[in-house]
Amino acid sequence: MKKIRLFLMMLFASILLISCNTNPTDTISDPLSEPISEIISESEEVSSSVSETPIVKEYQKDENGFYILEDDYFINDSYDDGLKQSKVRFSNTLDESYVYPQMKLFVKDKQIPLFNCKTNFSQLWNGDAPQRMNNSVATIEMEGKVELKLQCNFAILEQCVIRPLSANIIPEIDENRRVISFEVTSPGQYSIELRSKRTLHLFVNSYQEFEHYKQESNLMYFGPGIHNKDNNNLIPDNSIISLNSNTTVYIDNGAIVQAGFFANDKSNIKIVGGGIVDGSVFDRSATKNTRLIPYEFNYCNNISFDGIITTDPAGWCYNMYFCNQVNLNNIKIISSRSNGDGVSIQSCQNVVCKNSFVRSWDDSLVVKNYPRWHDRSQHGTTKNILFENCILWTDLAQSMEVGFETVGKIMEDITFKDITVLHNYHKAPISIHNGNNADINNVKFINITIEDAAMGQGDGNKYLVDFSTEFSATWSSQHTTTSLGSISDILIENVLVLNAIDDAMFSFKGCIDTRAGYNNSTHYINDVTLKDIYLVDKIIDENSENIYKNEYTNNIVFEKSGNEISGHIIDYIDSSEYGNNLLIETLCNS
Repeated sequence: MKKIRLFLMMLFASILLISCNTNPTDTISDPLSEPISEIISESEEVSSSVSETPIVKEYQKDENGFYILEDDYFINDSYDDGLKQSKVRFSNTLDESYVYPQMKLFVKDKQIPLFNCKTNFSQLWNGDAPQRMNNSVATIEMEGKVELKLQCNFAILEQCVIRPLSANIIPEIDENRRVISFEVTSPGQYSIELRSKRTLHLFVNSYQEFEHYKQESNLMYFGPGIHNKDNNNLIPDNSIISLNSNTTVYIDNGAIVQAGFFANDKSNIKIVGGGIVDGSVFDRSATKNTRLIPYEFNYCNNISFDGIITTDPAGWCYNMYFCNQVNLNNIKIISSRSNGDGVSIQSCQNVVCKNSFVRSWDDSLVVKNYPRWHDRSQHGTTKNILFENCILWTDLAQSMEVGFETVGKIMEDITFKDITVLHNYHKAPISIHNGNNADINNVKFINITIEDAAMGQGDGNKYLVDFSTEFSATWSSQHTTTSLGSISDILIENVLVLNAIDDAMFSFKGCIDTRAGYNNSTHYINDVTLKDIYLVDKIIDENSENIYKNEYTNNIVFEKSGNEISGHIIDYIDSSEYGNNLLIETLCNS
C-alpha cells in the first residue's frame, strides 16, 4: 500500500512539474482581479478528474455570483446498504462579518460555513504586511467518510489540487456548474487549492473528539458564536486572558474567540476544542511594535493544547518560553502578518507537537534558546523537543528551523519526524542557524516529504538544507552578545522531494570568529549524516553538484540504505466498512 501511495504521489508531482508555469508571482495585491495567466503558480496547474458532462446549460447567478443550480443537485439521498453509518458534525452558523464570499461548501444539501481568513503570498518581509488576500477555513467532525461539494462563484478552469498528495484525493470538476466534488475518508488537515491562489483549508476532526474535556473541573467554556471583550466577561479590556493553574479552556466548534491567553509560572493548563481563536481584530505592526500573541506561556509546567484553530495572529502564534512538559496536539495555524511564526519553542524542555497543521508567514516550527529577561546572564537550556506527524505550508522563512537565537550552551535532542511540507517558497525547509554560543547536538530530521520546494522567491535563497555557525548582524545580539558555538551529530534521513526549483542547494558553513575579543576561534559543523535523500528524480550523494561545504566542516556524509525512500506517508483511516448512509448533525449558536 505504501508503495502504491508513493507511486501516485510521484506521478502526481511529475504531472505538476511538466505542466506548470515555473515563474510564480512573488507578490499579489489583488489576485482576484488579475489575469489568470499572470497569477497561477506552479503548485496550481493540476491534474484532476474532470466531469465529462458537456457544457450545455447556462445558469443564472444569485446576488453573490454563484450559479443557481437544480433544486436537487446537492441532495444525494442516503440509503441503508447494510454497512456502517458515517457521521458528520459542524456548526451551521457563522457571523456574516466572517463569511468567505467566493466559495460555498456542501455536505448533501447542508451548507458548511466557510470562515474568512487572511493569507500572505509575498516573499518580501514587511513590518506591516500589506499584501494579503482572503482565503477560507472549514472545520468538521467526522466518522467514516463524507462526500463534499465546493461551489465557486468564479471559473474553475479545470485547476484544482488537494493536498497532502499522499491522501490521494482526486477532485472531480464540474466546470459547467463551477462545482468541485471530493470524498474525505479520514480525519486530518487538507488544502483544496484552486487558481488565483484561492485555497480552502479543511480541518477534519474525529467525531466528538473533544467532548470528554467538558467534564474537566474549573472549566472556562466558550460556546458557538463570537466572544470578545464587549460581550464576554471572561475577556478583560486588554483582550488578554490571564490563566491560573489547574484551568481548562474549552473553545467549542463554532466558537470564535477574539482574545489571547497568557500564563506566567503556572501549571496544569489546557486549551482545547474545535473552535477558532482569531487575531484579525488586533493591530500588528513591527514598525510600531504592536502585537497580541494568542498563546504566551512563560515559566509554566504541564501545558496542553488540543484541536484549536488559530487564524491571523497579531505576531507569533504559540510562544513557549522556559516551559517544561508542553503538549500540542492537532492544532491548526494560519498566519499572514509580520513575525507570524507558528510554534516557537524558546529555552524549553520536554515539548511534543504532533498531528498539527501550520501555515505561516515566518518560520513554521522553530526552536530557540533565550536568556532569562530578568537576568540575561542566565542562559536557556533546550532539551527533548519532538515535532511529529505535522503538515506545513511556509509562505515566508523556514519550515523546520533551529536558531538563529541560540543563547545557552545546551540545545540537544531535537527531532522533526514524519513531516509533510506542502509548499516552501522562501528559505530552507530544513535549517539550523547557530548565531550564539549553543552546542547544538543530536538533531534529527526523519521521514520528510516536501511536495513543493519552491525556495528562492522574493529575497529568499535556494537552500533545501541550510546549516551555519556564524555571527548574524541581525540576530546574534538581539538579547545578549555571546561567543559562538557548534553544530554536531545531525541526521537527515528518508527525505522525498516531489517538486523543486532548479539548483536546490545543500549548504554547510562553519566559521572563524573574527570579532574583537573572540581570538579567531573556529566553530565547526561536525558529523552530519544525510541518508536516503531523493530530490525530484535523483538520489543525492557526495558527488552531487548542488552541495556546498566550507573548510569549517567535518564528516558530512551521504548514505544510501537501499530501502524505499518514502518520506512521510500519512496513515489515513480505512473507511471501507462505512456505506452510503450519512448522519448530519449541526450545532447552533448558544
